[in-house]
Amino acid sequence: MIASKDSPLIAFRGKLDTLCAMILEAQLLGDQHENRAFTEDMQEVLDFTRSLLSAEYKGIPLGEFRIMGMTPHEMREMSHNPQKHFGIDHLRMHRSMGPLSLRLNLLRTAVRETELAAIAAFRDPADPAKCRREDIAEALNSLSSLLYILIYRYLPKDFSPVGKAGI
Repeated sequence: MIASKDSPLIAFRGKLDTLCAMILEAQLLGDQHENRAFTEDMQEVLDFTRSLLSAEYKGIPLGEFRIMGMTPHEMREMSHNPQKHFGIDHLRMHRSMGPLSLRLNLLRTAVRETELAAIAAFRDPADPAKCRREDIAEALNSLSSLLYILIYRYLPKDFSPVGKAGI
């Protein structure tokens, strides 16, 4: 689909491009910390993010997916119940979480911004409450959940939560 440079669609694609660049930088951080598992996890996140860009550009449905072996439902369940799955309640972000978890949190916020851009880009003009690419918006929501899960996975071994998570 061809769009003018100031269209919400171009803004969305730009957010996806930025997200891909940030994931590549996260991979570099994993390499610098000699954490191969982190670097490989970021490759899977990058591949998935690129698949969203491809599906949007080609106008094809995303279809069912798994990321790191998890369905969207499983990711949502884990991210909403961290005490059950990780033995730690919801986190209040803090520098003691270490560089990998903090980078994952930054990526999670970028995914949220990308999700908002997707909703703006795919708003149905006939019914503004509807999104014409719900598959992409939902996939981004799942990616945000996955990154939240990964924050727990990459906390330092001696991590102790600081304060209470709050809104």
